[in-house]
Amino acid sequence: MNREEKAVELFYQGYNCAQSVFCAYAEDLGLNLDQAAHLSSSFGGGMGHLGEACGALTGSFMALGLEYGYGHPVDKETKTKFYADIKEIGEAFRVAKGSTRCDDLLEFNKSRPKMEIDGKPVKECEHLVRQAVRLAENYRMNQRNQG
Repeated sequence: MNREEKAVELFYQGYNCAQSVFCAYAEDLGLNLDQAAHLSSSFGGGMGHLGEACGALTGSFMALGLEYGYGHPVDKETKTKFYADIKEIGEAFRVAKGSTRCDDLLEFNKSRPKMEIDGKPVKECEHLVRQAVRLAENYRMNQRNQG
């Protein structure tokens, strides 16, 4: 099962959008599922249902930060590059989905036709979970190709 399908499976098990994306990376990041789920649990619903940053996107940023982010505050070069990369991913998400804010995305979901696959309804934010993972995977592939 690929990373995108793993995230969607977690989403359908009841994990929130941030958990679903972040937990799909847990093993690669040296975390077990429980640790990853706890760490990312606050970010669903746009950060604790505040409707702010999309949890799926936040989950991908957390995973990328743990794998490629900077850890030392004086490492300005790595910090600057990583922020630029994360901003680019966020902008690509915004272009694809219309916003990076949970409230906006949920409102957009209301106008989307209800979808079914094999007679089962598709959860409203599944497309956001998928998009966040696709963008993260593209970034990871680019990083591997550059390394």
